Amino acid sequence: MSSEKILISIIIATFNSEKTLSMVLESIKSQTFPKKNLELLILDGGSKDKTLSITKNYKCRVINNPKTEPVYAKFLGYLKAKGRYIVYLDHDEVIENPQSLELKYSIFLKEKNVKAVIGSGYKNPVGYPIINNYINEFGDPFSAFIYNLSKDSKYFLKHMSQKYKLVKQTKEYSVFDLNGIKQMPIIELCAAGSMFDANYMKKNFPQTLKNPSLIPHFFYLMNSKLSLIAITKNDALIHYSSDTLDKYLNKIRWRIKNNIYHASDMGKSGFTGREKYSNKIYQYKKFLFLPYVYTILFCFLDSIKLSITRKNIYYLIHLPLSLFSANQIVYHSISKLLGHRPQLKSYDEKKVLV
Repeated sequence: MSSEKILISIIIATFNSEKTLSMVLESIKSQTFPKKNLELLILDGGSKDKTLSITKNYKCRVINNPKTEPVYAKFLGYLKAKGRYIVYLDHDEVIENPQSLELKYSIFLKEKNVKAVIGSGYKNPVGYPIINNYINEFGDPFSAFIYNLSKDSKYFLKHMSQKYKLVKQTKEYSVFDLNGIKQMPIIELCAAGSMFDANYMKKNFPQTLKNPSLIPHFFYLMNSKLSLIAITKNDALIHYSSDTLDKYLNKIRWRIKNNIYHASDMGKSGFTGREKYSNKIYQYKKFLFLPYVYTILFCFLDSIKLSITRKNIYYLIHLPLSLFSANQIVYHSISKLLGHRPQLKSYDEKKVLV
C-alpha cells in the first residue's frame, strides 16, 4: 500500500476560529506527508469573523454546517471525506511534530490489525494559564474522577502503560490490547489528531453513516471488534482550549447541561453517550462524584497530590473546580426534575441547539 495511492482526509469543525485556525493550518502545511495525498475539509457553522478568508490560503474544501454543532460538523465531514484514512483536528489543536501524519500512516502499514492511531497527548501553549493545562490533562473534574487518565503528553503514555496491556513497543509507537478491559480509557477518535481507517468503520459499522451522535464513540465501536490501538511517541498537540478561567467555567457548565438534558447530538457526545459502551463500574462510579467532592477530604488530597506530582501549586484548583462542577450537577438535576428545560447553545452564545 503505497502513499502514492492513499488519501488522508483532515476534518476541522470551525466557528469564528480566526484566533487559532491559521496556526492549525500551518501545522498541517508543515507536514512531511505528501500534500497531494491530503484532503483538507473545513466544516463551518456560519463564521462571522475571518475564518473563511483564512481557509482560502490553504487549499481547503469548505462545507457549510447548517446545525452549527461541532459533532454534526464532524459527521458531515465523515460523510464527505474521500480519504481512506480520516484525521480529526479541533480548530484549536496545533500539530507539533511535522512527521505526525507520516508516522501515523506508517503504523497502519506495519500493524495490520490496528485501525486507529492516536497521538501522544496535549501540551500547554507557551504563555497560556495553568487552567488550560488542567483542561488538557483531564477535560473537567468529573472526567478526572471517573477515568483518572492524564492526557498531558508528559504522562499520557506512561499512564496508559500502567493501566492497560502493552503488547508492542518501538521507538516511534506503542500498541495496546484492550480486550476484556472493564474500565475503558476515555479516547475520542473525533479530535486530537487521531487517525483511523474510515473504510473499516464505514464497512463494519454502517450505522455511523446515519447517526451523528455516534461520531464521538468511534473508539468504543471499533473496540467491540478489534481491541488493538496504537499511540505515537513524541507526537503531541499544542491545545489552545481556554485562556481564561471564565471561559473554562462556561465550558464546564455547558458540558453538564448537555449531559443532564441530553440536548441534540451534543448531549450524547459526553459521558451520557459513553455510558452505553461502558462497564457498569463507570455507571455506578458516577454516583460517587458528589460524595467525593462534598466530603472535601478526598478531593483535597487529590489536589495536593496533583500539585506535588506536577510540581505546580496551581493544581490546588482541582478542589474549587470540583465544587463548582458538583454544584452545577445538583442545580441542573433538580431543575430537570422540576420540568425546567434551558436553552442550550453551541459555539455561538446566540445560537440555540434544536
